[in-house]
Amino acid sequence: MRNRFLKRVQLTPDGADVETALSIHPAEPVGIEFLSQPRLFNVGNEKILRGRLRYDSPSERARFEAALSTLDVSYFYERVDGQTVATVTYPKAPVLPPEWRWNLALFLLTVVSTLWAGAFLSGEPPDFLFRDPSKLVAGLPFSASIMGILAAHEFGHYIAARRYGLHVTLPFFIPLPLISPIGTLGAVIRMKTPVYTPRMLLDVGAAGPLAGMLVAIPVAIYGIQTSSALPIGSVEGIQLGEPLLFKWFVAWFASYPEETHDLFLNPVAFAGWIGLFVTALNMLPIGQLDGGHVLYALMGRGQHRIAQVFFFALLIMGWWWSGWYLWAILVFFIIRIKHPPVLDPDQRLGPGRQIVGWLSVAILILCFAPIPFEF
Repeated sequence: MRNRFLKRVQLTPDGADVETALSIHPAEPVGIEFLSQPRLFNVGNEKILRGRLRYDSPSERARFEAALSTLDVSYFYERVDGQTVATVTYPKAPVLPPEWRWNLALFLLTVVSTLWAGAFLSGEPPDFLFRDPSKLVAGLPFSASIMGILAAHEFGHYIAARRYGLHVTLPFFIPLPLISPIGTLGAVIRMKTPVYTPRMLLDVGAAGPLAGMLVAIPVAIYGIQTSSALPIGSVEGIQLGEPLLFKWFVAWFASYPEETHDLFLNPVAFAGWIGLFVTALNMLPIGQLDGGHVLYALMGRGQHRIAQVFFFALLIMGWWWSGWYLWAILVFFIIRIKHPPVLDPDQRLGPGRQIVGWLSVAILILCFAPIPFEF
């Protein structure tokens, strides 16, 4: 999940200014009289109004919502320190994002690309697609597995963001045939509305990894159970690093003599391994990665120091696997090390969200492999 940096933020505590700013025209007020301590945030072309309801009752909420009903706005409520905080965003996010045709086209291309990768992993030669496209069906188990994991992850973000009325794109899947052994570089969504509070940041940031894990875990278990064990040295291939969680799954669900045999992962098991490892990469507590969102929600600016430690750890791990150098370059120039601020950083997380946040952080520990690939 990527969220744009806050380019310009203006705080306006004056109620009259807020009313004018959030009105489509002067004859349509936003119902500012229902809010105490209102604050207006101008971010790009969007205006975000936050304030506490003066009188917290169902009838007052109904009157407040009636005042908003004629405006092109979205709104949601939060309980903060025993009071109800309302957030109103203008303009309202469209029901169907305008880029949906690109989302659909890239999704279909990625399906074909992962079908090709799955068929190749199943033993088909690299050029089979040009000679007999019907053999793409051999890649269906891998494609369904990897696309299911990616879709669950990205739609976890999407649904959490839409729950708050945020303007967010549908997932952009990234096909990469022939070059990538899995046929894709994953998927991303783009947040067009800034994140207002640590609570929102945690909910949206953690929803993707947790949803992805709900699919990746059964995929990995089923793949391990249906994979074959072969005598050591009988076949050449890539040796995968073993994240703790995957290692436990092998110990619990596979039965073979480890002294004389290796587990040869079938395409479904490989998709499960990819799902766990990619989720761990997303949970690195750095910048705009999911882990950066979650840790910033939990620790605020304390995330910056931890992110710096992890950035230097990438450089050190590059000694054993050079792919970490590429990750370090992406982090430094694109993902960034420090997480940008949220609009309302003083809001505290409740105990339940703190538990969810630290459980999300545990994904990194359980699914990370310092040396993911060895030939």
